Order: sequence, then structure tokens, then C-alpha cells
Amino acid sequence: MLAIQSINNTQPAVQPLRDGYQVLRSDLLSDSSGRTAETGKALRYMVRQNTYKITLKFKGPAADIHQVEELVSVYELAVSFFDGQFDNNGQPVYVTGHKFYPSDRTANYTGYMGELSVNLIEI
Repeated sequence: MLAIQSINNTQPAVQPLRDGYQVLRSDLLSDSSGRTAETGKALRYMVRQNTYKITLKFKGPAADIHQVEELVSVYELAVSFFDGQFDNNGQPVYVTGHKFYPSDRTANYTGYMGELSVNLIEI
């Protein structure tokens, strides 16, 4: 099973580390959201629900890390990824159709080996 099936229809040369793959879903609320002064009751004004953020960390041969770095170096990314869901046959279900932008890219090359950390934020 692949954590990242494809980025812009290209399979990454390496997969993220086991402890370097996290999928977060959160709700985007407007600036008007908050609590009432009288009762303290939450007021939520939804902008968008279930917005994805994918945290990735790769480690491997420098050439493979460079390939992944090139994949995530464009502004808009179409990413097919696994978020923990399986179908009725036990096969992984990949999330598709969401656009992301890369944030906080950090690459470190030490000779033959390389590391890359990047956050992908849904647009």
C-alpha cells in the first residue's frame, strides 16, 4: 500500500517514512467565529469543512529525494493519497480530486543520501 499514490500523476520515487506521514482534516472557520460574551456559547461560522493538510518526511538516495522535491516544487499539486479508509474488500481507498500547495519545504542532502520535509495544504 502506498501512502502517496501520485503527485500530479507521477508516482514519487520514494514513499514517506512510516513516522513521517500524517493526514490532518480540519474545518476552516471565519474570523467571526468565537464565543458569546453572555453565555460563552461557541459560534461557528463555517467557511469549509474537512480541509486536508498532509505532513510528509522522506529519506532516501539523493536522486530519489531530488525527484520528490521537484514534484512538490510547483504551486498547485493534484495528490492521490491514502487517509486510512478501506473498501469492502480490504483494499485502500485513495483520496483524489483535491488540490494542494506545498508549504515549509526543507531539504537536506549529505552526499548520497537526502531528506525532505514538506507540508501539503489543501487549496
